[in-house]
Amino acid sequence: MQPIIPIRRKEPFDGDGWLFELKLDGFRGLANTVNGRMLSKKGCRLLSKNGCRLRRFEPLLDALPPGFVFDGEIVALDEDGRPAFNDLLFGRREPSYVAFDVLFVDGEDVRALPLKERKALLEKVVRRHRMQRSEPVLGDGKAAFRAACGLDLEGIVAKRLGDAYSPATRWWKIVNKNYSQKLRRAELFDRRRVG
Repeated sequence: MQPIIPIRRKEPFDGDGWLFELKLDGFRGLANTVNGRMLSKKGCRLLSKNGCRLRRFEPLLDALPPGFVFDGEIVALDEDGRPAFNDLLFGRREPSYVAFDVLFVDGEDVRALPLKERKALLEKVVRRHRMQRSEPVLGDGKAAFRAACGLDLEGIVAKRLGDAYSPATRWWKIVNKNYSQKLRRAELFDRRRVG
């Protein structure tokens, strides 16, 4: 199962039929609990966008309901509820899983459904199981982007409400070029590879 990788776009936009979400700064993760919730059960995995197993964060699966596959972001939130990437990277804060899409519900593949319907399913699961999820904005991408920049967040992701979750689907990411946590990020990863 391949996640949809957002394509970079320079400018935010508005549009009927579009949903805009905050681009959370963390590690992308497909959370699979279809074969039960406990880590000892075969098939329960948390995979990166590149398909690598995120073993360090797999205890987060225990807080998710069994029988689902979610697409989301692993983040460490600061006191104001904003992602703090370095704290996540170095384990200085507790990680949490923020779901922004649901791909399987009670073992049933729902990827062919439009995003609008998958979001409605996700909302029901989030309420029932007290999960964290991203809060979308409908139609008003420019305002969502201004708000993200004003809060010093990474940016936004634009998604069509009518799209299925498939390799043909295009999501757009609009990044905050002044995002403070992005500064010297490449240097940080270079130092980790060497040391």
